[in-house]
Amino acid sequence: MRQLSLATKIGTTAELRPGTPDVIVTSEPTLGATLRTKGRFYLLCEVARQHGNAGADIAKEVADLARQEYYYDLSAGIEVSLRKALRQANRRAAQRLRDQRGRVTLHCACAVVVNNELYAARIGAAQVFLVRRARLFLPGDEPGELADFVHRTTTREAESLGGLADVLPDVWRQSIEPGDTLILASGGLVEGLGAEALKNAAITLHPRAAAEHINNRAVADGVVGSVAAIFIEVTAATAAAGRVLPEPQRTDPAEVLIADGIRSRFESVWRRRPHVAEAIGAAAAPAAKAMGKTVAVGFELMPRRAPPLPNRPDTARSRSRRQRRAASFLAALLLVVAGGIGVVAYRDFETNQVKNNYKLAVITIGSDISAAQRAADRKPPDTQLARQKIDHARLTLDETARSTAADPTEIAGLRDQITALDDRITGVIVDLARVTGPDGRPIAPGAKPTALVGNVNGLYAADPGAGRLWRVFGDPTQVAPALTKGTVGVGAPRLVGTLNDVVYSLDDQNRVWRVEGPGVADVTPEDSATWKSADAFAVFVANLYVLDATSGQVWKHESFPGTGFQRAVAYLTDPIPAGIGRSIAVDRDIWIVTTRGDILLFRRLTTSFTASQVDFVPRWTGAALKPTAVQAIDVQRAIYLLDAPNKVVVQMNRDGGEMARFSLPANLPEPSAFYVSEGLRTIFTIHGSKVVATELRA
Repeated sequence: MRQLSLATKIGTTAELRPGTPDVIVTSEPTLGATLRTKGRFYLLCEVARQHGNAGADIAKEVADLARQEYYYDLSAGIEVSLRKALRQANRRAAQRLRDQRGRVTLHCACAVVVNNELYAARIGAAQVFLVRRARLFLPGDEPGELADFVHRTTTREAESLGGLADVLPDVWRQSIEPGDTLILASGGLVEGLGAEALKNAAITLHPRAAAEHINNRAVADGVVGSVAAIFIEVTAATAAAGRVLPEPQRTDPAEVLIADGIRSRFESVWRRRPHVAEAIGAAAAPAAKAMGKTVAVGFELMPRRAPPLPNRPDTARSRSRRQRRAASFLAALLLVVAGGIGVVAYRDFETNQVKNNYKLAVITIGSDISAAQRAADRKPPDTQLARQKIDHARLTLDETARSTAADPTEIAGLRDQITALDDRITGVIVDLARVTGPDGRPIAPGAKPTALVGNVNGLYAADPGAGRLWRVFGDPTQVAPALTKGTVGVGAPRLVGTLNDVVYSLDDQNRVWRVEGPGVADVTPEDSATWKSADAFAVFVANLYVLDATSGQVWKHESFPGTGFQRAVAYLTDPIPAGIGRSIAVDRDIWIVTTRGDILLFRRLTTSFTASQVDFVPRWTGAALKPTAVQAIDVQRAIYLLDAPNKVVVQMNRDGGEMARFSLPANLPEPSAFYVSEGLRTIFTIHGSKVVATELRA
């Protein structure tokens, strides 16, 4: 059985607190041989107390020594090499800490990932955790043993790194699988925040975001001591997937097959044609012979030319005149030739000038692209300068494309570079119109999503134009269709909602589909004909809420436990005016945005089975907006409103007070849908076929 290839995603607190004395070492070899034999090396060295820079210098020296000794030792296996490296580091720490007289204390945690195996060891208070299937484990007493953190019974063998002159650390060996997360954390961080905070961050966030979140929590809670941590997420490597895809079967279009059949029949008839040309030639031969003789007799009867007279004697004047005529003719010919050469030279000069101008313009465009790239790579990025360079490069490219010397291939390549860089500056994470299939061609060039939601599995965009429900996930970003029109009777998805990990989609045939993992099920209520129209819908506590703008009613379908919906119940005590309902959100209350930009709030009293409208007056801090969509999720601290014409997303508390406004990219079309993730601090919007991420600033 072929061994599974793994990849890692790393997030550390090293860059978040550059002044701390703690040392974090992450070594991932680039050579395939080293990666297969020695693997990836991660070490965290915690400085518990310090005076000056002595602790930081000793920690850095000890960490570098451990890494060098591990990769230098090729005589034994991974476990022996790691134990030798840590023993050498402990001896060096004991020598260097002897003069500190207890003012500095070091603790270390180390992990090595080789193929699909994990080797971990620690000395002191630092901890090594393994998060698997949302559970937190510690290294066990035996290789391959997983000890639950809640029921741990073991203690460390040494108080600190360098506390004893010679320590024989235990090396724990365990197989790993895609989805596991390895955590190396300092003892101060574990004691200050608790292991559950580390587990929750590893489960819900990307490793870099998890490290930033833990650092911010430590600052907010006033954790004393070291807050160093490394988050390592193990995923399956997908770099070689494209080599094993089957070659697509080549099929000729139907019109080509029909044309070949007609051509073969016509050629068979033509081969049996009578030799008409030979018969006509044989029949016309006597007439042609008689006509030839008649023409010859006619020429003989024509009058003959008179005999030539003797020439006059040639004189000197005649010869001189002929010479002057010849000289004039040669001069005129020379003048014409010189003029022709001049015209050719001038045209060649103009052609070279056009080519040189084209080359200079291409160099200018490349310089602008490079300048925009450097501005985008700055920390933080200089978006304004990058935008100026991109606009200037695009204007120059449009003028250059009209040149007679323009190379269409080169122009197309530059235009693709500008578009890709423009998307990066704007925050475009994926262009669904450019998603390609195995043959390298776009699978949905007419993609134009109209609805967007998200959960822990990624973003889901309903695209009725392409007939797909897209799933956008992963880092780097990946795209895959969760639903496809025509598969198992699915129509074109036009609305989408989520309930935890389950996704619900409403297609253009008013049928509701339930997507959970690879499974797809039709959960359309039996009385869906009750809806006069389905303009928006939401799923909350396993119940389906459908906004029927035509009747001005919200239909509620209860479900136990969410796999089949019961008959519709009119949920609004007083329906809203017909034709104005546009967007709906449910978070115990019902939020409706109308086509006039009004925000309506409905709430169900404890003694009633329907929801009644309550007063809700938004208090804008700036110019009043007219929302086109609303998002209200019960676990989020605020509601969010999208004003598509003004390209603005508003954060508002549930009492109507505006908290913040976030501007969307002005160079893109109006957004058709949005989704706000407070965990990722990101606003996701759809502009045409592009999904754009905008930072949700505090």
